[in-house]
Amino acid sequence: MTADLDLRAGMRAAMPIAAAYLPVAFALGAASSQLGFSIFESALWSAIMFSGANQALLLSGLASEVPLVLLALLAIAASLRHALYGAALAGRLDASSAGRATFAYGLTDEVFATTLTAYEARDRALPSKWLVGLAISALGVWIIGTALGSAVGDVLQARAPGVSAALDFALPALFVGLVWSTARQSLLGRMLLSGALSALMIFLGRPELAIPAGALPALIPDRKTG
Repeated sequence: MTADLDLRAGMRAAMPIAAAYLPVAFALGAASSQLGFSIFESALWSAIMFSGANQALLLSGLASEVPLVLLALLAIAASLRHALYGAALAGRLDASSAGRATFAYGLTDEVFATTLTAYEARDRALPSKWLVGLAISALGVWIIGTALGSAVGDVLQARAPGVSAALDFALPALFVGLVWSTARQSLLGRMLLSGALSALMIFLGRPELAIPAGALPALIPDRKTG
């Protein structure tokens, strides 16, 4: 890859990411409409917090009346990996401060993987325009998908209450799908323990503690394999 990477090249590189993001964002928007969020609020939330896992976590937490402070701490803990992404890419970007800031705002797992692959193919630092095109395109599709999902959810609630009731399944299905898509086999035990702890809290009549209890297994360190 010897040609210069411009804004349009970055947008093209984002197309596979966009194709994967659109249905997830749509489901997230539909789930948010079930909790009373307007189309604008759903889109704004996606613009402010570009993270499907964190948005699903916060939506499910709000539905369970988990304290906002605790939800914020869980979201921060889940996002710490982005600091490692930044450190890994620091020497691979030939970008201005504004370009780096814009790219950092749109940095996700998939954007990181695409950027790293592009760097290895080019074997040269990646320019601002390509980075901005990649990040902004992925973010834009995420926002649009969320707004569309919220709009459909609002229409179904108004015109087809029976069908809209099925959207209650969208939020847990979304969260399970996001977790499953990133899970390794070594995490299976912790995932099962997390589900068991959450189910126990619900069984004991304390649904507001289901998410915090389910998050506890994440604190268990990985076993070192030799």
